[in-house]
Amino acid sequence: MENKAEQTASFGDKIAKRIRELRKSKGLTQETLAEKANMDLTSFSRIERGKNSNIQVNTLDRIIKALEVDYATFFAFSDDENKLNQINAKLSLYEE
Repeated sequence: MENKAEQTASFGDKIAKRIRELRKSKGLTQETLAEKANMDLTSFSRIERGKNSNIQVNTLDRIIKALEVDYATFFAFSDDENKLNQINAKLSLYEE
């Protein structure tokens, strides 16, 4: 069962968590992913830690492309109320 903090996480927090989950599942460092997304490491790190929840759409798009996932996969959150979305989110963390 999910804890209360996960249920009330902001959208920015969910995005930060998802970036971290996908980055780690692909065996990428923050440095590597920031470079692939053509970003400054400090800026990327702040986004991933949830310290910059006001991320620009084009910046998020670069991160998603650098992660090499489609939008549906990226936006499948493990704490989603929809069980199918939860399953898709967890499955996306495993190597193909």
